[in-house]
Formats: sequence, structure tokens, C-alpha cells
Amino acid sequence: MSDNPTEKLIRDFQDRITRGAYEGIYALDEATRDGVMQCQAHACVRAFTELYQISDDLDLDGFLEKMTMGGSSRIRIQREDPNTILWEELHEGECMCPFVTREVIPLEPGLCSCAVHWLRMLVERHVVGPVKVELLDSAAQGSENCVFRIEIEDPSPPRR
Repeated sequence: MSDNPTEKLIRDFQDRITRGAYEGIYALDEATRDGVMQCQAHACVRAFTELYQISDDLDLDGFLEKMTMGGSSRIRIQREDPNTILWEELHEGECMCPFVTREVIPLEPGLCSCAVHWLRMLVERHVVGPVKVELLDSAAQGSENCVFRIEIEDPSPPRR
């Protein structure tokens, strides 16, 4: 963050607004909150892939290799079979959501649906057909790492 006091005041103002919005989001019923988290994940995937230069031209193997080599956190990826991936984000008990790491919003289990949608949308860029993501464990549930099972209907590269 900049040392400019005016920029700091503006950032603090924006963070307070975001915190208030998330207080409302966390109060929503699960289905409605999940819809909001899906929209948030969509925006995050776009920003993330631009920031880390993850081309949508990568096939699944190329994408998985890129994700283990760099990004916002360390990731361990195991292929259980061609269509099933165990994806473990090594967070040491911390959430990697930038809103949480900057202490804009508290870590709540409801935020994990954003991570599920984010991962599904991220993988869907590199395969044909639908992707299903299941959250197995998370920092929000008190674990050291966030663990997901990814099931891919067709892991072939999409036709562009």
C-alpha cells in the first residue's frame, strides 16, 4: 500500500464499505449467499488469471503445473485418476482471500463457497464439460489447509 495518507484514507473507506457488505452477505440464507459468492468468485477468477498470467490456452496438465509453480499460495495437486484431482492449498491455518488477509472481512465458513466456485471456474477454463468441486477441509473450519476434490467430466482441452 502507498505511504500517501490520502490513498490510505480512501483504502480504509473502501475496506469499511466492503466489510459492511460482507456482514450482510454472511447474514443471508445459504442458497442466496452461495449465489453472491458465485458472482464474487467469477470476478476473482478474472482478476487472478490476469494477475498471475494464466492463459486460457493451457491444457489441464499445463494449468496444473503452472498452479503448483506460482500463484498466491503453495498448492499440492494429486491426480487420483484422469478425471479426479485432490487439490490442497497449503495455508498453515490462514485464508488466502485478499479480503481476509488484509483483515477487511473475518474468515467465516460461508466464505468457503466462494473458494469452491473460484476453483471450479478456474479449472473449467482448461477442460471440456462440467467440473464439480467438493470442499473436504478448510482453514475456516479450523484446519491448517484447504482441501478440495475436483471431478472433471471430460479433461480434454476445450476447442477455442
